[in-house]
Amino acid sequence: MFAKIYKIISVHKIISSLAVIILVGGGYYWYNTAQSGITVTKYVIEKATQGTITASVSGSGQTQAVTELDIKPQVTEAVTKVSVSVGDHVTAGQLLVTLDTTNEEKALRQAQLSLQSAQLALAKLQEAPTAVSLAQDQDAVTKADEDLLNASTTLAKDYQNGFDTLGSAFVDFQTVMTELQDFVEGTEVDKLQSNPDAYVNLMPNYLQAGALPYRDDVVSHYAAAAAAYSENLADYHTTSRNADEAALDNIFSETYATAKLISGTVKSAKDMLNYVANNYPTNLGLSQLPAITNTFQTNFANDTNTINNDNANIAGAINTVAADKTAINDDTLALNEASDTLAQLVAGVDPLDIQSQQLSIEQAQISVQNAQQQLDDCYIRAPIDGVISAVDAVAGETVPSPAVSMVGKGQVAVITLNEVDAAKVAVGDAATLTFDAISGLSLAGKVIEMDPVGTVSQGVVNYNIQISFNDTTDQIKPGMSVTAAIITQVHADVIAVPNSAIKTQGSTSYIEMPAGTVSDSDIAASANGGIVLSVPPKNRAVTTGLSNDTMTEVTSGLQAGDPFIVQTVTSGSASAGTTGAAAGGSSAGSFGRILGGGRFGG
Repeated sequence: MFAKIYKIISVHKIISSLAVIILVGGGYYWYNTAQSGITVTKYVIEKATQGTITASVSGSGQTQAVTELDIKPQVTEAVTKVSVSVGDHVTAGQLLVTLDTTNEEKALRQAQLSLQSAQLALAKLQEAPTAVSLAQDQDAVTKADEDLLNASTTLAKDYQNGFDTLGSAFVDFQTVMTELQDFVEGTEVDKLQSNPDAYVNLMPNYLQAGALPYRDDVVSHYAAAAAAYSENLADYHTTSRNADEAALDNIFSETYATAKLISGTVKSAKDMLNYVANNYPTNLGLSQLPAITNTFQTNFANDTNTINNDNANIAGAINTVAADKTAINDDTLALNEASDTLAQLVAGVDPLDIQSQQLSIEQAQISVQNAQQQLDDCYIRAPIDGVISAVDAVAGETVPSPAVSMVGKGQVAVITLNEVDAAKVAVGDAATLTFDAISGLSLAGKVIEMDPVGTVSQGVVNYNIQISFNDTTDQIKPGMSVTAAIITQVHADVIAVPNSAIKTQGSTSYIEMPAGTVSDSDIAASANGGIVLSVPPKNRAVTTGLSNDTMTEVTSGLQAGDPFIVQTVTSGSASAGTTGAAAGGSSAGSFGRILGGGRFGG
């Protein structure tokens, strides 16, 4: 009986071992089948939206205590207002010195107009030409041509009027020079000597030394005026009113210079007569001054008015001609631009022209930013809290360097940037500071100073950048390690997408987009591991702009609301899993049949 039981147990052990082998083999078969199933590609989809993208550069360094800070101007202009005095307590951002903003406001306005012009030019390039636009451009060319013709006609007319002005001036010159000659070379006061010498000799001996400089001044001025008048009159007679512009410009300038010399001579004569009349000692029993003295004084007073009027008329003629030439230059530029625009419209849009215009817009935007920075720099502000230690700026004078010195209350971060990153940074840029020793602390800062000259080390050029910050925690100690992220550019209201969505092929950038329609619910569902698209996605070429570590600006090719593919997810399919499960069930069934056919099944 024990032998029979032993036999049964032995058979049962064999069957159990075989069952274990079958289970292990079936499990492996199921796992291998599941892993070798077909793959499914899913897509994470988002809609393009408008937002703000910023670019920044990073550097590291240490904090240091602020002692003396020289605030140097970034522009050279006249000081209009000094708002602080030595000993004043100031806060960061407080206005210290105001500079004349006239030039900077003009530059900013010009840069803004250039940007608007570039944007309009791009819009005009991209719009399809119509009969209306063609007619408008033709009208613009016609108007510019008419303006140029009118300006040229006006210039010719003003040259003629100016030449007539010269004629009237020379009539006056002859009268005034005759009266000057009568005074300088005449002998009305003393028949034995010229009038200037005679007036000197009329004065008592102790006053003659004071009268001599006046006489010498009259004689020298008259000699210069007479020579200039003689030469000028000869040139006037040899110059035709129909001469070329250069010849007319020369005679205008020469005559204006002659009028100034004659005016100076008249003034010298008046000064001498006034000296004699005011200092002649009639109370010493001397005879009265000759009666001709009053005549001379009256003549020269009238001559002063005459010459001043001629000066104003000649200057007006010169300025009018100059304004006419400026108008011609402006009208010529306008005509050229209108002609180019018309020719481009007729020829059609060249893709390279669009790309070039986009670059022009970027350059114009940079110019606007630079001009705005220059304008902002006219308002010199305290970079940090502190006390004013010196004020060198003086209202009405050109701003010195430094304009103001101050002693700071807090600390600054001094970081090091290589030459590539330093070129992107400007004083006033915002920064975010983090500290190795203090986890989780982030402070806002602002660039307040940059080394004008870099330091070369092993062939690498580095620049030190000072960043001010306000530590209200009192945790920051001098010498602590600090890392700064400096914001160098900000583009607002632009289309920005994750960097993962931008792909390149050669020199072309593109994004993938669903070829079919996707609903908002599909897009929302795609965020959880992606969704399967029934139609393969399509590629769309885009133009990119500003980018940072995570996002890239798309300047063309993508509009707000357009769906695009952010990420492609590849994984095993559901059918592969099912197939694996089916294989496992088959193995289990075989095992059951083996057990059923064993000794214990019966």
